[in-house]
Amino acid sequence: MMNKKLISLAISAAVFCSTQLNASASDITEQNGLVYVPDHSVFFIDVDEKQTWAIQAIDYLANAKIINGKEHCIYSPNETITRADFITMLSRAFNMNNYATEENFPDVKENMYYTKAISAAKNLSITNGDKNGNFNPNLPLSREDAIVMLKRTLEKTGINFKSDILKTYNDHSNISDYAVNPIYSFTNSKIVYGNNNKIKPKDKISRAQTAVMLYRALMLEENGFGDPIYTQKNNVVNLCVGNNFYPNVSITNAEENQEYKGLYNCIRLYNQNGDYYAELGQKSDMTQQIEWKDDVLYVDGKVMNVSEEISSICLNPYSIISNEPISTGENFSLAAVSIQNDVVTTIYYDN
Repeated sequence: MMNKKLISLAISAAVFCSTQLNASASDITEQNGLVYVPDHSVFFIDVDEKQTWAIQAIDYLANAKIINGKEHCIYSPNETITRADFITMLSRAFNMNNYATEENFPDVKENMYYTKAISAAKNLSITNGDKNGNFNPNLPLSREDAIVMLKRTLEKTGINFKSDILKTYNDHSNISDYAVNPIYSFTNSKIVYGNNNKIKPKDKISRAQTAVMLYRALMLEENGFGDPIYTQKNNVVNLCVGNNFYPNVSITNAEENQEYKGLYNCIRLYNQNGDYYAELGQKSDMTQQIEWKDDVLYVDGKVMNVSEEISSICLNPYSIISNEPISTGENFSLAAVSIQNDVVTTIYYDN
């Protein structure tokens, strides 16, 4: 598997948008409190239940600062991605900018956010430009060109793909000659699947589709024959603890095909050699009544001790409401408290 160092980010504003925290190996991050497995993006308010297939990939890449939004906390998942933005994503994911020089395509302007990334891609022969020697940075990217450039990038890291064709798509004749091998290599590795036995090579690729394809490429593992394969794992989820985000957490006690969404009692969340693992208990209902009055917290009428670092979190959009409790009522009618060592550390609210 490729080297993927997991990072924890903290909320700095309305939605997760981000300063870096560090957790050392074997740290127990949470025990007996509540954790949240989101069913919507915690970085972008426009990535929701309509893009459930892309949420984990988008948030993983946003957390690693490989992708950015079009605007603050807006990802525009259904928009087509430009050629420049795709190369920029590749450069961030694979640290390509060190290969940038003054040499570039004639239609790539200097001092743009994508200038170094495109120069690096040119020098690494990841992209060769069009027949006129131009890169066309602002044009939308086709599915087959995205696959070709990503495969070339992965090969630079030492990954070798099968080249034999195991599947024929109904629209095989629409694939450009230079893209046939990359498309079938990615099919064999399960990075791409097609739709209704069509790969639609000339279609423009969306920003959500790009994120999913890149995420799968970063998650490749060798099978028993040494071939790179992406495997969907239902027990690997993104997870939030208060104002901290943890990507690709492996749930150690997950049952086969079990899906996780919402708040759960956390038996243990821990870091081991840079990877995060969690043992989760029962799903938690948001039925508690919160009253914060005269610096005293009442939960269902009972006085509770409050952590000095307590945070109040809204689940949708996932954001800090305040650094002190708020009473449930008109704006936030649902609540659940996270308690560790008899102290309330986080209160989760929803509308």
